[in-house]
Amino acid sequence: MEKGESTYVRKIVEEILADKPDIQPSYIESNLVGIDSRIEELSARLETKDNEKVQIVGIHGMGGIGKTTIAKALFRRIKYKFEGSSFVNDDRENTSSKRDICALQEKVLRDILEINQNFNVRDPEDGANMIRTRFVHKKVLMVLDDVDNFKQLEFLAATHDSFGPGSRTIITTRNEQLLSDADDKYKPDFLIMNDALVLFNRGAFKTNSPPEGYEEFSCRAIRYAGYLPLAVKVLGCFFHGRNALHEWESALNRLAKALPIDIFETLKLSFDGLEDSEKNIFLDIACFYKGRDIRDVTKVFESCGFDPEIGINVLIEKSLITISNHRIGMHDLLQEWELEEIEAILVPDKQYDVDEYEEKVGFRADVFERMKNLHLLDIRGRFTSCEPTIFPNKLRWLCWSECPFTSLSMTQMSKLVGLEVVGGSVKQFWNGQKIMPNLKYLSLQQLDCLTMLPDVSMAPNIEKLMLVSSSSETQDQSERIEL
Repeated sequence: MEKGESTYVRKIVEEILADKPDIQPSYIESNLVGIDSRIEELSARLETKDNEKVQIVGIHGMGGIGKTTIAKALFRRIKYKFEGSSFVNDDRENTSSKRDICALQEKVLRDILEINQNFNVRDPEDGANMIRTRFVHKKVLMVLDDVDNFKQLEFLAATHDSFGPGSRTIITTRNEQLLSDADDKYKPDFLIMNDALVLFNRGAFKTNSPPEGYEEFSCRAIRYAGYLPLAVKVLGCFFHGRNALHEWESALNRLAKALPIDIFETLKLSFDGLEDSEKNIFLDIACFYKGRDIRDVTKVFESCGFDPEIGINVLIEKSLITISNHRIGMHDLLQEWELEEIEAILVPDKQYDVDEYEEKVGFRADVFERMKNLHLLDIRGRFTSCEPTIFPNKLRWLCWSECPFTSLSMTQMSKLVGLEVVGGSVKQFWNGQKIMPNLKYLSLQQLDCLTMLPDVSMAPNIEKLMLVSSSSETQDQSERIEL
């Protein structure tokens, strides 16, 4: 068939399918919950007034949000509009070696040409050139799924000059930075409650609604999953066939302590790809700073040498944290924390549960003695049985709310950068002058028992000194000094 004839026939087929959407291959995604609205949002980013324009669109977000599901559904619906198409699955797992990359390039060539020929690509650069050469004049739809580095984009020809007019490339990734050359980006949202209930109940009960008596349990499971599609689906399947309400109660209690392995492994991938300094920032946010002002937290990380400007941006790009109104956000499932891990460090000879131990006795006064590399310490209320006898020498930032002791021993803290004490019974910090060359931030708030301000004349690098007092007799009035 002549080229002009084939183009004419394809145009007729497109017009027929466009008039009969039920003919389009959408039967598979008809069982996907909430997929239509997401496909519409993504489709809107693929539509352009100039049909000749080559367009790259990215789908980004945290693991389990549904990026691959959305991309597959849209791919099935629109691939008939193109002269060739290829869906490259799980780039992250299939590009670990030179041979893996070449195999993917061969798949792209076979998919778009619709032949079973063995192209025998031996070098990734040769494969990329082969793709460009063969398809530079061809209208192509290509999806690159789960991309995690720029090399994958380069070798799979994800550029504007690789394919012919009207071509579309869709990239799914956890790392927004990889979409810097994309024409548009789409970030799927979490499920709304109604859709989450349907998805959960299809897994748990094979129906769209729970049996009588299971409504609240279903809602609890969904709230625990944080409306994350993968987590909702996994938990629904986990509860399938468990018919006793007491078994559900036990399972929900266990879920509060540990993530199911399927969810854990998916979320862990993003963390594993971080540099060490970024991991430290992420863990500190998870333990201490979710909900805190990013400007204050940045100062803490700077004191620890974490280079927070770039580190925090990387966490945002990889959808591990969010910033809204200067506040740090993090999905609850990413914030899971094993209390037993803390116990193993602080109470090696544990005789009580941690909560009970703190309430009855408190940790030993020398609990920090063996924590020689501790940089950050954030304490709320009573933590030790009596005033700590020593703080770690490398401590950079100490924050203590409602400290129950009348004094705090500040010996051997020459590296301290920030000291925050809010409320409590402290009367004094140190006597006379104390050499603190690294101290930059000192914040003392609501210390009504304080009898003497600490002498900071030997702390030449102080940038911010904040003193806030409030009298119990005049709670509506406060005195604030901020330098």
